[in-house]
Amino acid sequence: MVLDKLLRAALCVLPACLLLSATSADDSQLEAGKRALRARTGCYLVDYSFVETDVLKEGYAKDNRVYDVNRDKSVKEWIFAEDLSPTRIKLQHVLFATDLSGKIREDSLLKHTGEDWEFNAPFLYEYSGHSKWVVKDLKASPNLWTRRVTSLDDGLRYQCAAAFSLSNFYPDWSCDNYAPIPGRETRDMGRKDYQGLQRTSRLISYGASWLERERNVKTIETGETRTPLVKEAGKTWYVRLPDSECAAAQTFVTKRLAFWMLLTQTWDTVLNGAGPFEDVLPSAHPSRYEKIMDLEEKYMGKYLTDPATRREAEAGILKIIEASRVSEHDK
Repeated sequence: MVLDKLLRAALCVLPACLLLSATSADDSQLEAGKRALRARTGCYLVDYSFVETDVLKEGYAKDNRVYDVNRDKSVKEWIFAEDLSPTRIKLQHVLFATDLSGKIREDSLLKHTGEDWEFNAPFLYEYSGHSKWVVKDLKASPNLWTRRVTSLDDGLRYQCAAAFSLSNFYPDWSCDNYAPIPGRETRDMGRKDYQGLQRTSRLISYGASWLERERNVKTIETGETRTPLVKEAGKTWYVRLPDSECAAAQTFVTKRLAFWMLLTQTWDTVLNGAGPFEDVLPSAHPSRYEKIMDLEEKYMGKYLTDPATRREAEAGILKIIEASRVSEHDK
């Protein structure tokens, strides 16, 4: 075995050695990322809160409210993984709430956020403000994991690319990006005084649990100018529970998974890196999410393996998506 190593070293000319070293580094980052992501699947109690910390714009009065999701209930999530390719994993969150006695709240089950992770993705969509997205080429930045966070209808919330840190005992991933105002702010907190969020996210996987810390800046958009309003600190703890605690969510997934997979595949044909686009989401009901959910109900009991039914469902999804966005080609 020693002789074999010496022979390999003697035969290794410089370009080949560099290639071998790079390949090994690629494999380490790929496999470490996969392990960290798969460690996050399962049933969790989710505890997240956000609070403003430092005023950045003169005259602004800090909002002292704490966005605390578990104030009067317990939020739980079932997180499962879909292998979309050898270098791409989607973690889908399915949320539900229980009251303080542990009883599931009626109608609380929903397909929550998704995390679409891809190693060595060729591009990502970067938010430029005012509901506009541009394509960022990543070919010159290899060995990164791109995280695409999706909304309830699988539409784009934000994307960011970074490597997993392999120097710490627990793997972590940190990334900075600009994003639209979060739904919690417009929906739950009633905020309309800022338009964007400069996000800094750090994910740490502890095996039995995992944590996402955020250091964000709420930002006012005025034309091409961005004015920092206030800093925000947030954290989301995922505390592992027995899988049986999420049995209702697992049943919820089983009935809908075929449609969800088709929805992801259809979005892939739209978010294909061809060029920039602008969201034109309706301000009133029905929202794009509500239209997608109506379509889901229509096809939930049908066999999407049937080619004709699948084409019909895909055409319905595309029609809803295309009505909510404008590409440069359409202008």
